[in-house]
Amino acid sequence: MSTDGKLTHRCGLTLRRYSPSDPTRIQARADFAREQALAGDPLMGLDQPGGLCWTLTAGPGKWDRPLACGGLEGLGHGRWSGWLYASDLSPRGWAMVARAFRLMIAETKARRVEMAVNAAPLPGLGWAAHGYAEALGLAREGVMRGWGPSGDDYVLYAGVFA
Repeated sequence: MSTDGKLTHRCGLTLRRYSPSDPTRIQARADFAREQALAGDPLMGLDQPGGLCWTLTAGPGKWDRPLACGGLEGLGHGRWSGWLYASDLSPRGWAMVARAFRLMIAETKARRVEMAVNAAPLPGLGWAAHGYAEALGLAREGVMRGWGPSGDDYVLYAGVFA
């Protein structure tokens, strides 16, 4: 993610380049942790994400604490797939996630960005993930039956930005 060579700081939070060790240091929200476990923990293993990635941290410099990470992976022809792994963020934290998302879209010149969200509400969290996808400017396109790693239904959210 390009931030003109600088890290982006706001309200004690910092957006910085992603490091493969970041996901293991995040105390993930139940829905994100569940998704990772069902998929075989791809962020924790050798199959590291490609494309453009970022990490949101709290705390000073080398002692920072990762709160979230995400990115865009190219699908070809101006299409990108978005991913996110996060702790339970404050409203300011979610605002920084949205900022990172906008910066990546601008940098990649993405025409279309897609994101899959589990179709079932989670106990205690409900439909929160669907609201976050919409807050990033993505619209619900449809249900993908049996799409998930354990056969769960997912909702495809997408946005056209060019």
